[in-house]
Amino acid sequence: MTLRSFAVGLAFSLMATAAFAGPAEDQAAVAKVLGEASAGWSRGDLDAFMASYEQAPQINYVSGGKVTQGYDAIREIYAPRFAEPTKMPKLTTEIVDFDPLGADYAAVVGRFHLTLPDGKDATGLFSLVFHKTAQGWRIVSDHSS
Repeated sequence: MTLRSFAVGLAFSLMATAAFAGPAEDQAAVAKVLGEASAGWSRGDLDAFMASYEQAPQINYVSGGKVTQGYDAIREIYAPRFAEPTKMPKLTTEIVDFDPLGADYAAVVGRFHLTLPDGKDATGLFSLVFHKTAQGWRIVSDHSS
């Protein structure tokens, strides 16, 4: 094997490793998106919170017995909650289960914890489907209860 063959092989190997992140890296990237969304929620920043969703008309949000379709419609549902940023509950999330669905999708089950302004707590579960886009991992389906 020549030095050139070795260098070309090494370069392809490194590119393949970079192009195909494993489940642990994908889970860490999704956890980062959830952390950024939680921080946006907690400070009352609707744009930061909504950055976790793919901006597409086919995404959906299921909660309270209703299904809402599309990024703009989901944003409209959340907007009133962000009207008074100082009254936003503090949100944290944790991933309970992470299942890759091929290279570009993942199913996530998690738990949310809200600390309300009066000091009371609320918790619940969520299930999400994430899509790996050019902008990173984004939510395409959200079910919260």
